[in-house]
Amino acid sequence: MILRCTVTVAAAAALLLAGDAAAQVTRIDLQVVESPALDGLHVRNVGQYERLRGLVFGEADPGDPRHRGIVNLDRAPRNASGKVEYRATIEIYRPVDMTRWNGAIFHTVSNRGGAGAADLALLERGFAFVRVGWQGDLAPTDSNIVAYLPVARNADGTPIEGQVLQEFIFDDAERRSLRALPYPARSIDAPSTLTVRAAQDARRETPDDLRWTFVSPTAVDISRPAGFDGGAIYELTYEARDPIVMGLGFAAIRDAISFLRYERADRAGAPNPLAAGGLPRLALSLGISQSGRVLRDFLYQGFNEDLSGRIVFDGMHVNIAGSRKSFTNYPFSQPGRWQKQHEDHNYPGDQFPFTYTTLTDPLSGRTDGIQVACTASGTCPKIVHSDGEAELWQARASLVVTDPKGRHIELPDNVRAYLVSGTQHGGGGGVHVATPTRGRCEFLSNPLALDQIRAALSVALHEWVARGTQPPPSRFPTVANGGLTPATALDFPDIPGVTYAGTLNELHLLDHRALPPGRGGAYLVLVGRVNADGNMVDGVRHPNLAAPIGTHTGWNLRTAGFAPGALCGGTGAFLPFAATQAERVAAGDLRLSIAERYASPHAYARAVSDAADTLVRDRLLLRRDADEIVDLARKSRVATRDRAPAGVAGSADSGR
Repeated sequence: MILRCTVTVAAAAALLLAGDAAAQVTRIDLQVVESPALDGLHVRNVGQYERLRGLVFGEADPGDPRHRGIVNLDRAPRNASGKVEYRATIEIYRPVDMTRWNGAIFHTVSNRGGAGAADLALLERGFAFVRVGWQGDLAPTDSNIVAYLPVARNADGTPIEGQVLQEFIFDDAERRSLRALPYPARSIDAPSTLTVRAAQDARRETPDDLRWTFVSPTAVDISRPAGFDGGAIYELTYEARDPIVMGLGFAAIRDAISFLRYERADRAGAPNPLAAGGLPRLALSLGISQSGRVLRDFLYQGFNEDLSGRIVFDGMHVNIAGSRKSFTNYPFSQPGRWQKQHEDHNYPGDQFPFTYTTLTDPLSGRTDGIQVACTASGTCPKIVHSDGEAELWQARASLVVTDPKGRHIELPDNVRAYLVSGTQHGGGGGVHVATPTRGRCEFLSNPLALDQIRAALSVALHEWVARGTQPPPSRFPTVANGGLTPATALDFPDIPGVTYAGTLNELHLLDHRALPPGRGGAYLVLVGRVNADGNMVDGVRHPNLAAPIGTHTGWNLRTAGFAPGALCGGTGAFLPFAATQAERVAAGDLRLSIAERYASPHAYARAVSDAADTLVRDRLLLRRDADEIVDLARKSRVATRDRAPAGVAGSADSGR
């Protein structure tokens, strides 16, 4: 049954108290689409949740100083009042019994339109969970979270045109491929160039048997040349038209959350769905991977201040973003791009500034920082920044805690930084949970989980914002504590079948005025020191890393036939220990076997339990998750008479 929100007498009366004309939300149209939601789950202390879904409508004034940085906003169509209109999907999960709501918004930044799911530990704390569409180049569906943003035009109504770089890596053995383009071509007859190269630093080539054609303004057909494997990089540079005003997506998040926090009804009288029991007392936001990069960009570009000068998010949890921002507020933006060592390496969004401390960049000469805008407006949130080990290798996370030359810096008082050691991008499915795979990678993917520690850090952020309880001290490898080192100097152990080359995602100053961009000097990117097993020493060490059954890395390599030797996306590697000393010696493996490490099945489970207890004590792991980790360890093959290694994992998420 679908129930439409109706205006109550109280809400109508509250119109007299609603915000002034500066509020950008003109209308909110929501329906209760599931009550109860979450398959009827009864959550401890809260009861059941219901899901509301609909659209939020807004408008932006191009003349407002807070909008001057939105690229092409001044060239977007305007309504009769001279404003630029937009709309976005909005989805809310709230307790059915709003007397059990904790008075806080927990916003999660949508990742490529995905809705995601709330952690049980957060559900039990009684948040109202909110998602707002911001990405304007996604096709809407009944379930995804998108923004409907305008296309910019010239003053005479003609299309805006510009060069676009479109990269393709096919990762298959086909010889012919049809691919879509992010923006329509100005003309299929306009000058365009397609090149191919085997690896990131290889020479761009146009071999005679590389042939391609536009099959429409939005798609190309490519016949791939001989001599290049499935991981080769194809770059098409073409004249495009119709840029989306993508930066307006930041405003959509700002305005929707500001409305939920501060307004009782929209201009038409539709009630704020969270206002019945009193307006929210605070708002937090979580961004994971692409969403974490967007959250850093949102803060950097000044959107944590609403149009009345009020703070939007009191706290932000930036997760697995590294030192990057996003390719969003640009003329022909592609927010889904993810700058890796092999793929998408040359797209904007990864340039200075890198950290929350204001610094001067010796390469560009600029002085800047992620918090410059919010410092000026007095709207800086409390920030938890958490990365995994993969972010050191793939996302230049060391630059969060160093200057561009690799020297130690101190973070501002409102920032805490944590690194979950031994994890691939997003973490794995759990050491004793899933089956390991290789995919296009040379080694098994890394199963070590990250999400349990992320949940504990989100809880700590809430307690910091709501009660003033200081979060755990930062736990991130630094130059000062000796935890960071150049990849070429890393003392990685000799492991049979593994050749360590120190390959990481290097970073240079890039000039994006040219396509492909011009390359300048290099920034110093560092990685985490390791022990004799090859496991990271510093950071937050998951119980399954503190009591390991193999080596867990933040890097993996592409396999033969698919650009071998390049980093394999965001996937880490799992290199199991031998089961016994005899097997280890026969293999020539210097790492101690499982039997040599754990004298009995009980000893392994005890080691995991002790490590879990330590993290719970330090507020870096919730007791519920600690108990689950220990229970899985006790039931694992390692903790039974079968002493064979038991590492299991799923592949890294290719869509991050």
